[in-house]
Amino acid sequence: MLIRELASADLPSLDAVCDACGRERWSAASVSPRSDRLVLVAVEAGQVVGTAKTHFHSTPDGAAPAGHYLGGLLVVPDFRRRSLGSALTRARMEWAWSRAPSVFYFTNEHNAASIAMHEALGFRPAGRFAAIHGVTADNGASELLLFEAARPELAAAR
Repeated sequence: MLIRELASADLPSLDAVCDACGRERWSAASVSPRSDRLVLVAVEAGQVVGTAKTHFHSTPDGAAPAGHYLGGLLVVPDFRRRSLGSALTRARMEWAWSRAPSVFYFTNEHNAASIAMHEALGFRPAGRFAAIHGVTADNGASELLLFEAARPELAAAR
């Protein structure tokens, strides 16, 4: 398995990953190269089988802090349970930590698999919200859980 940055030639494969996961396709604008965003793909036997991105929020949203946030993470169903999600997440964490002392992530309160994976990678609860940076869960019927992971040398000091 290879984890690398998204290339423009990967855009059709990115659409195929979104389709395979039953998710809305990511717009070209949401994955275009920027200094404050990372978009990765996981490649297995020459095929893009997963993708993940980050978002940077320059201002806080109420109690939700400004900073680098892990965004979408998609792995084609036939390639799940092979640590691709964890590898994509670790790579995004390292990238964010090279720019800031912490990285954030949020999810629907009912997404137990995502919560377990992120907690295993060092994320700790940081709050519950109806909305974070314009995102809601289940059209506002559920809460979003916010998590934070500090750089390892900072987390050890806490």
